[in-house]
Amino acid sequence: MKYKKINEATVQCIISEDDMTEYGLTLSDIFERSEKGEEFLRDIIERAHEEVGYQINNGNIAMQITPLKDKGLVVTFTDEGPAAFKEMLQHLKEVLQDVSAELSHQDEMARQTQPVNQEYEENYRIFVFATMHQTMQYVATIPNTYSVKSHLYKEGGGYYLVLEKNRLSYKTFNKISASAIEFGNLVAASKERLLFLQEHGECLIGERAVSKLRRIHMAGAGRKKK
Repeated sequence: MKYKKINEATVQCIISEDDMTEYGLTLSDIFERSEKGEEFLRDIIERAHEEVGYQINNGNIAMQITPLKDKGLVVTFTDEGPAAFKEMLQHLKEVLQDVSAELSHQDEMARQTQPVNQEYEENYRIFVFATMHQTMQYVATIPNTYSVKSHLYKEGGGYYLVLEKNRLSYKTFNKISASAIEFGNLVAASKERLLFLQEHGECLIGERAVSKLRRIHMAGAGRKKK
């Protein structure tokens, strides 16, 4: 785990897939806030004192958790309350840019379109899947009670599923994002990345991609049972 002290009240921790394995955790443990996941997050906060000298000034901890495309996490926390989230998101953008550069061999489009000062879109998530089958496997994990605003593109041999937070709670948005990492990779969302997909990618499903793909997948599963 790598800690970075943003200011006296705010700390960021980058957690790798190896760290998750060492603790015996999955992304679902974190985003569904299982007992094991909650204990891990508390441990991260406690270790921040030892790693970067972080002192908790009051009991109100605001936390932002974002999955990375290498199946790791960025956890940013502050005791300054919700007002500090703007600064947290700015530093999150910088971390995602750095991680994306390190893992660029996994994402061809990142190499082509990663601008120095791109604006990170926290209300969008973009996932790339190697095959349509993997894409449909993922959407089948999303309960049909969730109405997910979504779009599907094909670009450079990959299938890019764009999810919008829209009316979903952040808890639900993070939960369905965690499931996607099991089948594909997270691509740091930005206005430039979205524009690139719209201009250079092939739009396979313009609206309600999750709902339409889920119906196709379930219909196919039903035929196999017969």
